[in-house]
Amino acid sequence: MDDDLLAGADTIAVCAPDNSGRLIGKRIPASRWAAVLADGLPMPNFHLITGIENIPLEGLTVTGPHRGFPNGILRPCPQTMCRPPWEAGTALVLSDVANAAGEAVEEAPRSVLRRQLAQLENAGLTATFASELEFYLFKTSYREAWASGYRVLEPSHHLHADNDILIAGYDQEFVGSIRQAMDAIGVEIDQWQGEGGPGQHEINLHYTDPLRMADRHVVYKHGLKAIANSRGLSATFMAKPFTDQAGSSCHVHLCLYARDGRPVLGVEELSTVGRSFLAGLLAYSPELTLLHAQYANSYRRLQPGSFAPVNATWGWDNRTCMVRVIGRGRACRFEFKIPGADANPYLSFAAILAAGLGGIAEQLDPPDPVSGNASIQNAAPRLPADLTEAVAGFANSKLASRAFTSPVHQHLLGLAKAELNATRRHVTDWETRRGFENA
Repeated sequence: MDDDLLAGADTIAVCAPDNSGRLIGKRIPASRWAAVLADGLPMPNFHLITGIENIPLEGLTVTGPHRGFPNGILRPCPQTMCRPPWEAGTALVLSDVANAAGEAVEEAPRSVLRRQLAQLENAGLTATFASELEFYLFKTSYREAWASGYRVLEPSHHLHADNDILIAGYDQEFVGSIRQAMDAIGVEIDQWQGEGGPGQHEINLHYTDPLRMADRHVVYKHGLKAIANSRGLSATFMAKPFTDQAGSSCHVHLCLYARDGRPVLGVEELSTVGRSFLAGLLAYSPELTLLHAQYANSYRRLQPGSFAPVNATWGWDNRTCMVRVIGRGRACRFEFKIPGADANPYLSFAAILAAGLGGIAEQLDPPDPVSGNASIQNAAPRLPADLTEAVAGFANSKLASRAFTSPVHQHLLGLAKAELNATRRHVTDWETRRGFENA
């Protein structure tokens, strides 16, 4: 870490990603940095068992009232420190999570990904990942949106800007401010474009190693929301915020390399390693879909005709497939298309690696590529159509128990069951509109 990062900073936000990928932590005076770096920062471990609403859930083993909600420890990773331009005088640093004894908490999202990266290294491989994140931008502020029950939302423009340079350019001031802010903290952006819904945009982050990519991913989302709020705007990364508009995805681009840096996916055709990793993605992603799509709303996007995958297929430059294989040689990469913009990148990336490494370990071979519309390939394994199916598939996944360890598997399953129970109780506006007079 460059000590210059702390010059002029009077506050340091010490945080860790929670189960939703949200940054949770404490702010300290900059004068305390040396002590916190050496000893860690005690913090209540509620964040290990919170759902999307940031409220502790019941019935989970890692912490809760049965343990008295003890403090854990945030151990800052100084290489992640940045000076977010949207918060004057503040530095932000991500942390690993330890328990009071100083032992790593394996259930924490960053730990889940670290375990899979260790398995990747054991296989003699390295990887680069890149997130393509879509979001909707509104002229409505967060407070105004909340006050209306999120029913009155004015998109940044009334027409969609799907690859339309003119309409996407209407939001250039905002998108440009995001690019400049990310550039200032070392989050490199490759390109951006308008997408298929009114006010919808896509910003693609430049590839790097998986852990650094996940870190950049969560800081990017954090910063985009903060900047929108400062301008009286709002943005959402919900996977499917509107019934009749496009969903928001987080396609993940990934490459594999040998330890010496040689690409191993293939040159003109897929290599043996590339084929086995791909076969693992096809074989195991259906049962690991929960880690790419954690919420009931996530599955509103994974429906036929939505440009999102509905089955486990692959093809060369085929956007209807779950895995789109692009490029040749060093540029050969997989585009993995299950995750929505609401995905926790640490869990999603871990699931990708676990599935692919499973395929390598078992020397699996993929079926033939799909050249047409993959959504009508009835023989291909189907992805879960809703959260109920995803939870059932994950519960029965032997790979999840083996790859993540049984305690972590059960922890992730417990979070998912709590989310599923919440969705089963909730009455939606759609149900009321349909049934109030007609039932």
